[in-house]
Amino acid sequence: MKCVEVEISPPLADCFLHCETACVRECCGIDAISTDAEQIAGWSRKAGPEAVSEAISQLRQLIEVVEDRSQEVSSTFLNHQTDDDAARNDLLTLLEAFRTALQSTAQHSPRRN
Repeated sequence: MKCVEVEISPPLADCFLHCETACVRECCGIDAISTDAEQIAGWSRKAGPEAVSEAISQLRQLIEVVEDRSQEVSSTFLNHQTDDDAARNDLLTLLEAFRTALQSTAQHSPRRN
């Protein structure tokens, strides 16, 4: 099975870094990143609606790649590889939690003219 390396770039990378509270990615991988909705909303308020919209788009693309079970997915940034179904599900759970939280903050943020 081929392995695809995914890049995590700003603004999504910045969101993950903001939520890296349990440990550091270099040590604990995705377990270092909090999926607490309020933590994610804090980044959202700081980053602004354009960054949130771009991060949501990045998440959609990442989820699509991770859901493709014909390949393994690896991320140096997240220190994670989907070498089995449990690892793939852990990554999808993280990505979905961020997408849900960011979509919620985007829907509840005031619109700018």
